[in-house]
Amino acid sequence: MFSKIILNSKNLQHNLDFVKTQSHNAKVCAMVKANAYGHGLKEIVKLLSGHVHAFGVVNIEEALTVRKIDKKAMVIIFGVCENIEFALKNNISLAVVSLDNLKEILKVAKNFKIKPKLHLNINSGMNRFGINDIKEFDKIISLLKKNDIVLEGIFTHFSSLTTDDSYSFRQKKIFDSFVLRLPEKWKVLVHVGGGNSLLKMRGYEMYRIGMFLYGYGNENLKPVLSVHSKVVDLQKVKGNEHVGYMSAYTAKNDMQIGVIPLGYDDGIKRGLSNKLKVKINGKTCKNVGNICMDSFMIDITGLKVKASEEVEILSSASDWCEFLKTTEYEILVNFNGFRGERIIQ
Repeated sequence: MFSKIILNSKNLQHNLDFVKTQSHNAKVCAMVKANAYGHGLKEIVKLLSGHVHAFGVVNIEEALTVRKIDKKAMVIIFGVCENIEFALKNNISLAVVSLDNLKEILKVAKNFKIKPKLHLNINSGMNRFGINDIKEFDKIISLLKKNDIVLEGIFTHFSSLTTDDSYSFRQKKIFDSFVLRLPEKWKVLVHVGGGNSLLKMRGYEMYRIGMFLYGYGNENLKPVLSVHSKVVDLQKVKGNEHVGYMSAYTAKNDMQIGVIPLGYDDGIKRGLSNKLKVKINGKTCKNVGNICMDSFMIDITGLKVKASEEVEILSSASDWCEFLKTTEYEILVNFNGFRGERIIQ
């Protein structure tokens, strides 16, 4: 294949070491939802298997993929599970987001005579999923006792740790008040997530870590993913000719362009048109013309470039944030449609 995503295993290990140092021996749940944030679910789980306590996903398909690779780690579906039966039969833990959700899980569990592993989601202010009513919480605990089930975990998600400290500590106070209502005899894994929870919310038993693992959110971290391809065609363009669709670039003088076989279907967003910069043999080349669905063009005028020349397209998702007016999260998950190899180095 002409194009490839390279996953730097040393950088991933460096990031994990940083996380473990900052966690002060707390457990780590690696968030690998959304194809491991665009990095590749299978590849990342293989690298992290045996080095983290748990993996976090959002649906049964992701959970089963993780379970096939790692038979021992805790696998938690965060959100509402579509196939409770499959989860229970494959030793996958489920989030409980409401009393009705719990009743549905217990009904399936009873039918298959399987005791479910459950993590109670407390909505402390994210306002996405979870329980924020004391009466509903108490009913859930009562129903669990009635069915002789002890929660495996209880958790919340901090929504604003990088933008609003006062709101975050309000969330913490709310979450902690729910934790204190758990039966004293229960040994429940208390865990939190959200950007910077590891650094700002000390003292919990497990931290759900996403972007820190992949190299973003702290200056001590190193990006794991980089994108590479090759020049597959060369074109001579005369002055005043257009390059690409909709006359988005017009050559001022005679020039030479190279064609790269990646486009917005692969995650090279159209918003990068005439802004994207790539590297060939250490030299920077600028994209010219609108990025196409399957390819884009670069200005290689004056350079000795041959077809099949290696091109580095992305080394850090942070480089694209300003151009696309978005976050590293969105940039990375856009590579879920990448048509190329994923290579671990």
